[in-house]
Amino acid sequence: MHKKIKHIIAVSLVIGTISGVLPADKFFLGSAEAYASTYRSASDGELNSLTITRSTGSEIELLDTYEGNETGLSGNKDYYMSLTGADGFYISAGVQGSGDVVKVFTSADKTAEGQDIGDYVNINSTYEDVYLRTYKSEDAYKEAYGDKDVTDCENTYIIHVKKPDSNDISSDEELDKDYAYLKSIYLSNGDIDFSKEQYSYNVSVNDNVKELLIRATPDNNDDVVEINGQSVEESDNFEKTISLDEGNNAIKIYVKSNDDDETYTLNVYRGSESTSAASTSTNQGSTSLDSGNINNAVTSDSGKFNSWQKVNGKWEYIDGTGVPLKNQWWFDSKTGKTYYLKADGTMATGWFYDGSNWFYLNEKGEIQTGWIQSGKNWYFLNERGVMQKGWLEDSSGNWYYLDNSGTMKTGWLENSDGKWYYLDQTGKMIDNTAAN
Repeated sequence: MHKKIKHIIAVSLVIGTISGVLPADKFFLGSAEAYASTYRSASDGELNSLTITRSTGSEIELLDTYEGNETGLSGNKDYYMSLTGADGFYISAGVQGSGDVVKVFTSADKTAEGQDIGDYVNINSTYEDVYLRTYKSEDAYKEAYGDKDVTDCENTYIIHVKKPDSNDISSDEELDKDYAYLKSIYLSNGDIDFSKEQYSYNVSVNDNVKELLIRATPDNNDDVVEINGQSVEESDNFEKTISLDEGNNAIKIYVKSNDDDETYTLNVYRGSESTSAASTSTNQGSTSLDSGNINNAVTSDSGKFNSWQKVNGKWEYIDGTGVPLKNQWWFDSKTGKTYYLKADGTMATGWFYDGSNWFYLNEKGEIQTGWIQSGKNWYFLNERGVMQKGWLEDSSGNWYYLDNSGTMKTGWLENSDGKWYYLDQTGKMIDNTAAN
């Protein structure tokens, strides 16, 4: 059975050196949390990290055979996985060596074009092999692709994927394979409008309520349930009594099935008045930051939970415990946009470096994708917002070149193989045409 591990973000890693061309004050060096299989003994050209995730962010385990045991990244070049409940996955990978890159292939054909790490990999058959090939540089990949032999690389890893037919999965497994839920939460004081897919609740109780009995009943009585880190058993009705301090009390309820784990949060405010918001899900109740309603947002640091707040002129996101999010990406389902909260809790804007890749967030803090203009230069950000470098082919088959700072080049360009190419004023490579 596969254990689901929550990601703050599925990070796409392309290991490389970024030259400091853009102004340093426009960047913030931070980190994004991810869970990865790592290989500390990797030599140059070998993978030193590998993570495979569904679009939901849940991690898919690597196995030593299709029906075998979980395994970590090592010097081996063949790995297996079982893909259930999805039509594809994302791959995050790092390669040892300065400037080395990884490309993803869904065909063994030597002329196949590689995908970038971070692109979604679709699986269309029951058994399918996915190839990860490492190259000394983006130019080395480009040269191998141009020579119609992408196997001319440093190392090739094969991910053997099995996608069971939906008819092979029982209805119970189909329903439960990815999620662990509570059936109900009972409180001896205070009320909540419980929904099993809502993971955060704010509750107010009177000042004279010094203890709170909590009953957290799981969907499946065989699931593990912990309240504030202590196991509660079916024989005790999954109950625990918690002592309450004055003010806000963050109570964590953890539930784990064979395939999944989830954490519910109760923010219980003990006192005559509560500054907490009405019961909200962790992925709801935020304030849109667009110009239409930015003036209606909270503008002090003593406001509501699970909301955007403007503190000293800068935006922060306050979670269900009243603490600002820090050092992490945040997808706001109400705006449909992704933001980054820096080490000091403030929302990032402009160019941002997460320790592996460059991103660009507009003045509203929203991550950008596609072509963007910054200053006089043009850059391309893939569907996950990662700034691209090297040769880039668009959906129409046009080629562009982005240097090590991500800047789109124009005019004559000498490639690493000594060949010259001409890029017009839009950056598009011109071929079979005389250039003046």
